[in-house]
Amino acid sequence: MGTLSFNQLAADLQLAGEVSLPLLEDLPNRFTLNPLRRSNRVNVKLRDEDIAVLEEMALNAGMPFQAFLADIIHQHASKTSG
Repeated sequence: MGTLSFNQLAADLQLAGEVSLPLLEDLPNRFTLNPLRRSNRVNVKLRDEDIAVLEEMALNAGMPFQAFLADIIHQHASKTSG
């Protein structure tokens, strides 16, 4: 197995010519960005002891930790909003 020198690499790139990337060129047409759309991501700092208790509760419920937290928040929000 040989090594490729920088000069050889540059020569190979020159031989390749212009490369078309239609997938990249089409990205703006495929995705529209809505600056008013709110993210559903929230960062919350919690006490270590609270996290330990919540992780155990999530484990006992058989749920991923973040899904468990989202469910608790949803249940609380549903009770207070109606």
